[in-house]
Amino acid sequence: MTAARGRVLIVDLNNFARYPTLAVGYLVSVLRNAGFHVDLVSPLASRLSTLPERRESVWDHVQRRVYFSSSPALVGARNKLAATRRRWVTRPDPSLAAAAAKFIDERRPDVVLLSAYLDYGTAARAIADVAGSRGVPVLLGGPAFNMKEVADAWLDSIQVAAIVAAEVDESLPELVEALLGGDDLLRFPGVYLPDGRSSPPAAPLHDLAALPTPDLTDFPWHLYPNKIIPVMTGRGCSWGHCTFCSDVKVVNGLTFRSRPVQDVLDELEEQSERHSTKDVIFLDIKLNSNVAMWRGIAENFQRRLPGGKWIGTVHVQAGAENGLDAGALDDAARSGLTRISFGLETGSQRVNRLMAKGTTIERTAQFLHDAHAAGISVRATAINGYPGETADDIDETVRFLETHGRLLDRIRMNRFTPLPGTRFHELYDRHPERFGLTDLTWDYRLRRGEYRYGAASERRYRKARARLLRSVHRINSRPLRSSAQVFDGLM
Repeated sequence: MTAARGRVLIVDLNNFARYPTLAVGYLVSVLRNAGFHVDLVSPLASRLSTLPERRESVWDHVQRRVYFSSSPALVGARNKLAATRRRWVTRPDPSLAAAAAKFIDERRPDVVLLSAYLDYGTAARAIADVAGSRGVPVLLGGPAFNMKEVADAWLDSIQVAAIVAAEVDESLPELVEALLGGDDLLRFPGVYLPDGRSSPPAAPLHDLAALPTPDLTDFPWHLYPNKIIPVMTGRGCSWGHCTFCSDVKVVNGLTFRSRPVQDVLDELEEQSERHSTKDVIFLDIKLNSNVAMWRGIAENFQRRLPGGKWIGTVHVQAGAENGLDAGALDDAARSGLTRISFGLETGSQRVNRLMAKGTTIERTAQFLHDAHAAGISVRATAINGYPGETADDIDETVRFLETHGRLLDRIRMNRFTPLPGTRFHELYDRHPERFGLTDLTWDYRLRRGEYRYGAASERRYRKARARLLRSVHRINSRPLRSSAQVFDGLM
């Protein structure tokens, strides 16, 4: 294919995944199909983090205790430690600018497309500065930029031609051509310019059947511990009400849309042949959003990828068909489902309702028993400190884990973080007095909030949380099922 339409360098700053960045793979495919010459570099790939969900040690438990501490005597020190760690993780890499200069000088692109996560502003700025010094325009994009305050915060500190917050799977070639031709970028939706002007927000991409197969050939496969193919069967979440969730508010999560089952199966087979692996991670926010898709994967995975294994995240919705009954889980396990992840968040039905989870504790318990009986490794997330949570609520979560914890291989505890643009943000703006938070401030550059939750400093609450963290440690200190080892550290 000729380079008639120009040379594009895509820089992927994802350094926490252990498989290719699927969204970037779509961009590469779209541009190459349109006649552009595309190079892809992942300058942070060699800094892949260690596995976050390995078998825990006592030291891991101690660190978690410090991280979750709300003791008045310790909270100040904890915040300083957290800030220090954040500075370390996002520290400027002195070699990054030199590496970026080398990439640009060797490949001489007409434009740089920079895919950035909000934690990596320092790295993004270094690459944008290098490109600017060589007269190469930069387009910056990422799922979180569709919030104007976030885009404005970034535009104050980075030299780019524009920030693009849209699903550009169809429009990217024309967008790049417009930039190179000096045309008005504001004719494209979801564009923010350095002078403060912006175009209307982008609507969700409707026809997912038109998506090409992502081109993952340029990713550093040799750096990944295991070769795992990332796939999405749809975008968004069919539930979409959880108050704490930002995924359903970012650009590619707006509204739920599903791909044809046959297209997904064809992609699995094609990527398996390209990359000589049969291990798959489904990246959907909720893989069972479309129950027909969920069942279609279970029925056909082994026909397309004999001997293959797969993992995904589900939502144990109550009061509706969710495809997670015992028989369906048995079918999924036989089809190669090795590990399943879901959001427990809390063992308190009262807090569950506050979060608008759409689940029940009883239905969740049944799901755990059925998945475990099917031989599936189960991983859950949980949240401590959701506004309104009391010591009694934490005790209910502890009782849930003591009763059902043997069915869980791993549980990822998260401290509640308010995120701009979520339903929680909307509810808080209307009735801040309901939540018991003080000193809430929004950091739009990182798209998160900082606050104090008064109830968390009470002695009884802290003792209940200590019991909760001990329960979590008991679960996480057990060895992982051998069948799930290939996916350790994922999801």
